[in-house]
Amino acid sequence: MSFPFSHRRRTSRGFTLIELLVVIAIIAILIALLLPAVQQAREAARRTQCKNNLKQIGLAAHNYESAYRVFPGLSSDSAYGFSIQARILPFVDQGNLQNLIDFDIPLMVGSGGSQSMNPVHNGVAGQVLPLFLCPSEPESPLFQNSNTGSGLFAGTNYVVCTGDGRDSNYDTRARTNGMFFWGSATRFRDMLDGSSNTLILSESLMGNKQDGSGPVVDPQRQMARYGGGGMGAAGAGFTGPPGHNPDIAAAAAAAANYDGRGRSSWIWGREHLTTFNTYMTPNSEVPDVHRNGFGWFAPRSMHVGGVHVGLGDASVRFVSDSIDVNLWRALGTKGGGEVIGDF
Repeated sequence: MSFPFSHRRRTSRGFTLIELLVVIAIIAILIALLLPAVQQAREAARRTQCKNNLKQIGLAAHNYESAYRVFPGLSSDSAYGFSIQARILPFVDQGNLQNLIDFDIPLMVGSGGSQSMNPVHNGVAGQVLPLFLCPSEPESPLFQNSNTGSGLFAGTNYVVCTGDGRDSNYDTRARTNGMFFWGSATRFRDMLDGSSNTLILSESLMGNKQDGSGPVVDPQRQMARYGGGGMGAAGAGFTGPPGHNPDIAAAAAAAANYDGRGRSSWIWGREHLTTFNTYMTPNSEVPDVHRNGFGWFAPRSMHVGGVHVGLGDASVRFVSDSIDVNLWRALGTKGGGEVIGDF
């Protein structure tokens, strides 16, 4: 027995071009709305990691002081010697790496501007250490230039404070008013201003590996181009000793050489590589300048509005770019007797 049934032709209807464009537009708007939030979340995570890195390095300096009764110091000749970062390696779970370093053998060989890395240290100097890198740093941490010889240097974003850079305190060959200088062996008792009012660490930026020579017409443009490397080969605007309390903007404008090698090595104790002072405020629009490695190096970061710093009590603070310069310089000294306000 059969049953009759009716058959209705089914037709399918697709999107019109206008409907498709509307959907695409809505998706684009949603992405545009969500992307800044995602980027902000990522940057917040990077800032947190950067802060944690500084915290670990600050605690490592404390543990070093507990073990040796002094904070680690720059080598008695930092032009050839090892950095403070290299000395704290066992206290950041890098004892095996430090065992590969023979501190009795000079890191550098040669003289003057012809120094190059001692080949025996090639294997260590090029080791990239994530703890020494800010996640927001845009540059590759590996550097090869005339100073590396046949090896590589691995850079760092975390540097130690040598003082306020005023008067003769930019020259670390003598005792400065900061916690670190050539052959320094400071202790907690040397923080006469209080450990919570004395800077020992900050973040900075690595250079972009580009060097150049010739007059610098626009220092700010060159700073943007060369990043944390600032402007500094030998000379750097100074035909003789820089003198006390110089005009850094004028020195940068007069610089005959500039380089992109700032912060290019965590192992070498040279001042433009692993130290800073508080002569210029954070993220200064004026480039760093130096003569033969001695000079004025500002903390810098990719974080909007300021930089992270580590204090003598191992706390980490975020300091605004707009901090009063006198307050900032006071934080760079260990016993200046200044009254430290809120920052």
